[in-house]
Amino acid sequence: MDQPIVAKFIDGLAWAFEEGDVGAAVKVAEAANVCRVQESYRAIARGDFAAFFESLAEDVEMEFVGPPHAPFAGRWRGRDEAARAVRENFSQVEEQRPEIQTVVAQGDLVVVVARERGRFRATGRPYETHWVQLFTFRDGKVARFRQICDNSSMIDP
Repeated sequence: MDQPIVAKFIDGLAWAFEEGDVGAAVKVAEAANVCRVQESYRAIARGDFAAFFESLAEDVEMEFVGPPHAPFAGRWRGRDEAARAVRENFSQVEEQRPEIQTVVAQGDLVVVVARERGRFRATGRPYETHWVQLFTFRDGKVARFRQICDNSSMIDP
């Protein structure tokens, strides 16, 4: 990961959540969930997958929506399955440079829309994708995570 760019991305989540919303200051539950998303991203960025996995509910449902031949498409249930999938997915890419497009939070849901560039570790082939991540919280933990992305540049030609 490109650490300065990733840090800027993570730090910018709270600002993006508040941008253009005059009522953001009173959305305490939503702000707390945005902070939880930031902490999850920070744990992954520093390679502390154990801390990231602790942010997941034991029965978490995780889904990466995309065509079957896309590298990260799949569906997993439970913390152990999600942990394996996340480790596998992050082991395939490097030099990740995410950019926030927008952040929306309402109740127990946080939606992050971003663009990301990076490189596949095995081949050195660059990729660029737009993605939407939906985090649903229950009791302060991620109970459901769904990522939908434009996979066209991530599929082998």
